Amino acid sequence: MSFSYSLEFILEGIGDSVESVEKTGDYAGSIEGFASLSEAREGDLSFFYSNRYKKDLEESHASVIIVPKGLTIEPKPAQLLLAVENPSLSFAMLCREVEFNLMPRPKPGIHPSAVVHPTAVISPHAYIGPLSVIEAEAEVGAATLVSQVTIGRNARVGDDTLIGAQGVVGAYCIIGNGNRLSEGCVIGSDGYGYLQSDGKHERIPQIGIVETASHVDIGANSTVDRARLGRTFIDEGTKVDNLVQIAHNVQIGKHCLLIAQSGIAGSSQIKDHVILAAKSGIAGHLSVGANSIIGPLSGVYNSLEANSNVIGVPAVSKLLYWRVTALSQKLPKLFERFNAIESLINKN
Repeated sequence: MSFSYSLEFILEGIGDSVESVEKTGDYAGSIEGFASLSEAREGDLSFFYSNRYKKDLEESHASVIIVPKGLTIEPKPAQLLLAVENPSLSFAMLCREVEFNLMPRPKPGIHPSAVVHPTAVISPHAYIGPLSVIEAEAEVGAATLVSQVTIGRNARVGDDTLIGAQGVVGAYCIIGNGNRLSEGCVIGSDGYGYLQSDGKHERIPQIGIVETASHVDIGANSTVDRARLGRTFIDEGTKVDNLVQIAHNVQIGKHCLLIAQSGIAGSSQIKDHVILAAKSGIAGHLSVGANSIIGPLSGVYNSLEANSNVIGVPAVSKLLYWRVTALSQKLPKLFERFNAIESLINKN
């Protein structure tokens, strides 16, 4: 991947107003690449945001480095430091501009290999990619469907949404504006519901839908099951990683983070700003309060109040978990002492 950007483009893209960026040093060339501080070469741009990387900053060969305001460091010769309020955010904003250039949205239109039902409604600003299928009475706004995307009957896809290759939106499901559905994700798969009758498992039809609000991201190969009744719902700004399972009738609040291989069982409610770390799981019919953090590899079997910070199986408060872990390290010596006392008593 190669590109070349002027300093003017960099200054305009980092989010802060150009006038508010504090410039120290001198570099007049173009930016030919982005790299970490330790790997950057002449012509590269990097950023510094944590004192853990102070040594990398001091030794970096990057030509341009985005740094926090108030940092006291002298640039090397032919090196330019750009001081901003939040280097990590500014770098992310810049990468967004670069992403638009490297991977531009295709021009509106319907690929000849796509299959669009006559009753489907497609915005003139939409792009329907190769081998995609739009079923009866579906509505697609000014969205981009990359390739091999399936939109089920009566489903709706909002404006400015991007659906990656082989993404699926099931029948009657509703995708909000500005969503980003990555490759292979399935929205509206059948909820997992069975009743035992006469020694057999009878499938419970799942006749509800999935609905996402605006600016929701769903990672690659993640699945969101349709509701048994009503809707499975993901609110505004929530970001779901790859390989995440969200079961039927789950309700997820605003601006939550669900990390890879986490899962939520049916009918649980996740309030706003909750973080589920990797491989964590929430049992069914629970409530997790706002601003809670579920640690990695944790299993939550009881509802949690707001601002909880838990870890472990079963999940307990983080403070208790680490106290128990520390004490458990002392158990071998404790048993040695117990055995010695027992032997002494037996001898007497």
